[in-house]
Amino acid sequence: MSKELKIILLALAGIFVIIQFIPANKPANEPSDYDFFASNMVPADIELMIRTSCFDCHSQEVKYPWYAHIAPSSWLVARDIRHGRHHLDFSKWNDLDKRKKLDALDEISDEVKHGDMPMPIYTIIHTDAKLTQEQRNKLIDWADDLAEKVFEE
Repeated sequence: MSKELKIILLALAGIFVIIQFIPANKPANEPSDYDFFASNMVPADIELMIRTSCFDCHSQEVKYPWYAHIAPSSWLVARDIRHGRHHLDFSKWNDLDKRKKLDALDEISDEVKHGDMPMPIYTIIHTDAKLTQEQRNKLIDWADDLAEKVFEE
């Protein structure tokens, strides 16, 4: 190994160690007594899909994986969770007004239909979060059905 390559690798290792001290400011989980699934009579198969493919970014029940504690991936995880909760937080569904619920359900249908959710980068590591086309169709149908119920409330 050349001297220059050793210096570069040592510098990169040093940078990696230093960035570990830059906090990710991961969003905290705020426990809630609200049960989205029970309150909306969500079928068991849909609940499993949502818990497996959506809950890590769209709820207050995030299970931080090992890589969420190592920079720079910790920064990306924190950003994705903040962004996901901003768009939809199932744990705070009850706090949404009718219009926001309808918008959220429309966004679920649209994002799932176009393959944007779950995020492809998430499913690389979380292979169980990948949805088949059949699962996508069921989730879209469920969101559309729930939207009709919300609209009629």
